[in-house]
Amino acid sequence: MDLNLIKRFGHFLAVVETGHFGKAAAKLGMSQPPLTAQIQLLERTLGVKLLERSRQGTRPTWEGEVLLPAVRRLEESALAVEALAREVRLGRRELITIGCITSAMFETLPPVIRAFRAERPETVITVREMDTSDAMEALRRGEIDIAFARLERDLFPIRMAPLAPDRLVAALPDSDPLAAHDIIDLAALEARPMMMLPRAISPAYFDGVVAACREAGFAPMPAREVNSAMAQLGLVASGLGVALVSSGMAALGPPGVSFRPLKRPVEAVGVAVAWNSQRDNPIGAALIAIARSLAEASTAPDNTVT
Repeated sequence: MDLNLIKRFGHFLAVVETGHFGKAAAKLGMSQPPLTAQIQLLERTLGVKLLERSRQGTRPTWEGEVLLPAVRRLEESALAVEALAREVRLGRRELITIGCITSAMFETLPPVIRAFRAERPETVITVREMDTSDAMEALRRGEIDIAFARLERDLFPIRMAPLAPDRLVAALPDSDPLAAHDIIDLAALEARPMMMLPRAISPAYFDGVVAACREAGFAPMPAREVNSAMAQLGLVASGLGVALVSSGMAALGPPGVSFRPLKRPVEAVGVAVAWNSQRDNPIGAALIAIARSLAEASTAPDNTVT
């Protein structure tokens, strides 16, 4: 692809994000006339008008809105290429790509990455945030080498090793009266709209939530399905409902959300490390060994005599 075209896409995104040509030009370190010229050239190249100006500022046209998600993905890919090039310049010669669910980003992944980098400093590590179903497909296609996801069993050719048990906790808006309690009964959520992930994204999570609610005597009242754990928490923070989420999500500490344990603990499918058994990957095997070793150490009984 024409690198100038990618650069112009960056100009387009800057205008969208600032809502103003002048502010976008300042952000990009250029004057406004050349920026305007680059946007016009991009519009001629694509054959559509991307931006429209008004007294309220500059915003994407309908065509611009349609193209915006793809342009953002392209920018993310370009930034990833730059990051990889930077790693190569530092002398790193190996590469491993990891898929990771959001709830494992703060507790499970960091110690594994630190230990792995200490053992193999020559390796370039790329991490992609994705849900469990996308991670399984990416493993099958060879787009990633390792995944940290929520799995109950092997799904040939995908093998998995559980790392740690987990429990569900209630995510509540700070304004919810239940947030005043240190611990809550799951049945107390019966009348509250619940933010849930579609079953296709994480069957183990979905089935676990439904089963727990039914055992507590009610069927969950889905307010809407959302496509990510972060979207769940965002809507909870907005006061639109509650959610049952992995205890690991509490590490995110999002404003406006209170996490409360349940009186009767509800086990959740824990994070597992997964790999494609049909692909020989010594680097991935090394990372898996580290992940399993750390998990065993964290769950080993403390035999210290006091």
